[in-house]
Amino acid sequence: MKKLIIFLFIIISITCQIPVSAQEDFACMGCTIDVDISEKSEHVTIRMIFLNLGLPDFNGFYLYVPGKVNNLTITDDVGNILESSFSQIGKETFVRFYFNRSLKLGETALVKIEYKVSDLITKEENYKLSFPFESPCDIRYLKMTFNFEKGIPILSEFKPSPSRLESVDNKVSVVWYKEGVKESEKFLFEANYDERYAPLRQIDDKNPPKEETPRNPALYIMISVAIIFFSLIAVLLLTRKHGHKKIDVALNVLDSRESRIIKIIADNGGLITQAKLFEQTTFFSKPTLSRVLDKLLKRKLIEKEEKGRTNIIKLGEKLKD
Repeated sequence: MKKLIIFLFIIISITCQIPVSAQEDFACMGCTIDVDISEKSEHVTIRMIFLNLGLPDFNGFYLYVPGKVNNLTITDDVGNILESSFSQIGKETFVRFYFNRSLKLGETALVKIEYKVSDLITKEENYKLSFPFESPCDIRYLKMTFNFEKGIPILSEFKPSPSRLESVDNKVSVVWYKEGVKESEKFLFEANYDERYAPLRQIDDKNPPKEETPRNPALYIMISVAIIFFSLIAVLLLTRKHGHKKIDVALNVLDSRESRIIKIIADNGGLITQAKLFEQTTFFSKPTLSRVLDKLLKRKLIEKEEKGRTNIIKLGEKLKD
């Protein structure tokens, strides 16, 4: 009886120790983001620590960062430059990088992403520094920091409320901490400051003062005709881009994994082989990819066509013009 109890205790202990992360493909143990503000631009440094939990071939990653990226460099923990690429998509930049070798099960890797950007500061009623961040995966620990040179500028308001303020050497730092961040969770970190104090750089006011127009009937008629003309052009353009709107709606409605697959197919002209799709979804295992594709197929968001030893994946009728 005593041996039976001990045996059951061992079984229960082993069962309780099966990690929840066994259902995950990989994890980001920590992510720190530093935004250094100078008179001409912002310098962004992102450090991420990855842990391979189950991917047989975890060899790269991608994420979206705010702003128009310049002078991008991505390195590993010993300073080796990693193969990478980036492309501008609206107000964001899509960044992809590859490790020098695939990470084995249980292996970790530190990646450092650095770039310059000059469109994080805007001027409306006052000067505002904004850094939107959408978590590309589950992150166990996130630290966000704005680093200002002392005296530039005098800060007055932050969103959300910072975890702490630091003053070291010639910098004043605003720090936020987040734990247990989920994939696709969105944050907007902001710092506002009074424009009466020296602005960081000359920024065109988004709301310039209105000038009085002369009371000239002919001028009003010309303005009315121009408004009607450009309105018609806008309607035509919106009509022509109707297909894109369907994709945008789908990307906003679907969950993060489904929307990423739809976006990759769309970025490849609406058609891609399943083998190539797997190569571009480095964060999926093959069984995970197959499950997500089956869901999209049942909802007629994609079409699958057998061709030789692989499948051709296309956008479904619901996402076509």
